[in-house]
This record gives sequence, structure tokens and C-alpha cells, in this order.
Amino acid sequence: MLSSSLRRRGTAVALLAVALALGAAAPATALSADDAHCILLLDDGTVVCGASVEEADAAFTAATGYTRVADEAARGEIGTLAVYSLASLYPNNGYGGSGYTFVRTTPCNGSTVSGVSDLSTVGLNNTVSSFQTYGTCQVRLSDGTGYTGTTYGYTTSSTSLGSFNDLASSAQVR
Repeated sequence: MLSSSLRRRGTAVALLAVALALGAAAPATALSADDAHCILLLDDGTVVCGASVEEADAAFTAATGYTRVADEAARGEIGTLAVYSLASLYPNNGYGGSGYTFVRTTPCNGSTVSGVSDLSTVGLNNTVSSFQTYGTCQVRLSDGTGYTGTTYGYTTSSTSLGSFNDLASSAQVR
């Protein structure tokens, strides 16, 4: 049975998907006190959160039918209903705090770029202090929305952003 937090999150997910489909600014979908991890499907804007990574994974699979994997080899074991983990962003150094994982239906290949042009829509504006990438993925953070301003990356996992700590307003992954 889904917790009340996940049911509330389901409503937010539906609103976010509609807003993204209409090209409107997406409503904030910040981590609540009950959530430790969220998963964002960059293909359509679906967001699912849970009290743990495992709970978020289970809720994500229930909501989308997809299973999250880290690389091409793992997808082969699952089949076509898999999405690739691209990167996880964290509010604390060393991958600490509540995480937000970006996924999509295609793996990183160095040229296909996806992202979140305004991190405030997922409750991460000016809060990112570290990020972990998966497979061959690289992240670029920008201090302006719409991928503008000063940037950090493209680079692989970073346990600390140094002077770029808490400055990111948009994020891309390739």
C-alpha cells in the first residue's frame, strides 16, 4: 500500500507531467520531510519519491512500469522496460542528504543532452553540493536557469563542488 506521502507525490507527479507537456513552468516538487530520494524521468517529467532509495525505486516501477538500471549490461537483464540512471544530485558534500536521481530511456553517449532547465521545479535550486554519475554520464551545472551563466563541468562524479557549492540553478547530463 502506498504511503500518504507517495499518494500526495503522485498528484504532484501528474501536475508536473501536465505542465511539462504544455510547456508551462513546472510546479516545485521538492523533497518533503518524509522523502529521502526522488527519481525524475527526463523523458516526460515523471517524478516519484520515497523514504529510501529502495522505496523510491519500487514506487517508480509501480508508477511507470520501468525499472531503473545503472548501465547497458544491466538493461540486458531486464529488457526494454528499463531506464538508465544518469546522475544523482545531493544537497550535502560526499553524496549526503536526500538524493534526486535523473533517469531516461536512453543511456549516456556523450552527445545526447537532457536536463532540468530550472532546478527550482524539483526543489533543488541553489542546494546542490555533490553529484554522482553512472556509466559514462557527465554532468554540467549552471548558476543560471536555462543552462546560462557560469558552469561547473561537464564532469563525472564530484563529492564536493567547492566554490560552486549551492549555486546551481540548472543541470544537464550527457
